[in-house]
Amino acid sequence: MSKQLQLFADGEIDKPKPKRPNEGRGSAIAYYDYESYVAKFTDKPKTTDDTFTPRDVYEAVVQYVSEVYDMTGKVILRPFFPGGDYENAEYPENGVVIDNPPFSIFTKICRFYTAREIPFFLFGPGMAIGSCTKYCTAVITGGSGIEFANKALVRCNFASNLFGDTLVMTAPRLLQLIEACPSQTQKANLPCYEYPEEVLSVSTMQTIGGGGVEFAVKRSEAVVINGLDEHPKGKGALFGDHWLLSKAKAKAKAKAKAKAKAIIKIPLSKREKAIVKRLSENDHDNEQTD
Repeated sequence: MSKQLQLFADGEIDKPKPKRPNEGRGSAIAYYDYESYVAKFTDKPKTTDDTFTPRDVYEAVVQYVSEVYDMTGKVILRPFFPGGDYENAEYPENGVVIDNPPFSIFTKICRFYTAREIPFFLFGPGMAIGSCTKYCTAVITGGSGIEFANKALVRCNFASNLFGDTLVMTAPRLLQLIEACPSQTQKANLPCYEYPEEVLSVSTMQTIGGGGVEFAVKRSEAVVINGLDEHPKGKGALFGDHWLLSKAKAKAKAKAKAKAKAIIKIPLSKREKAIVKRLSENDHDNEQTD
């Protein structure tokens, strides 16, 4: 069996749990009161933390949560509104926080809810979402980001304490629901093409040159092409002139491109290897439970 990690050091949590009445009605943070309350702040100055989530995106997140967590008899709570005080708000026993909090205090918020065993599913920063994993689960959706009413495109992932001892997980279903929202710009599902090594493009030459690598092609080693016979879009599918290389020159191009990327392999230290060894002792148990 895998060991349960201790999330908090002794004495780390010293605040009393907030008051949790039996019902959420009368509380300004109940989901059904949220939009009418926020409307009062429409004309007031906003900070970078005042993020007003598109309604259809929020409802897509609620739908996902309801698919992975039993919401029967639950009250959805949104404590993050202008002037809201999530630390002193009332949280009913049947409440689940589903909201878009200020990212500037994101880790503090995750710690607060986890310590008090208040169920939550929160929008979080894209690349910095790992900061939450000391307290809860990082839920990774990927995608290009969420488009808000002001057309700002914000890369978001999510954090939650609804998934037990899971450290980090992907949520392709949630990404599917968000991308299907009318408020989100419908992105064309363009195919990705991988061209033969014998094809040389200007962009590849830029990659090689930008990486500080000298590379040249003689006229006897290449011919100009502007399309490929087998391209699904036809012979004119390539944008601009390309070059078809000899086998030897294609290999030289691949080496130059790899050198330009300057990949530096970083090894694990003895200390890190010892940690991996300790974690690996549970591999057999974890494989049986997956």
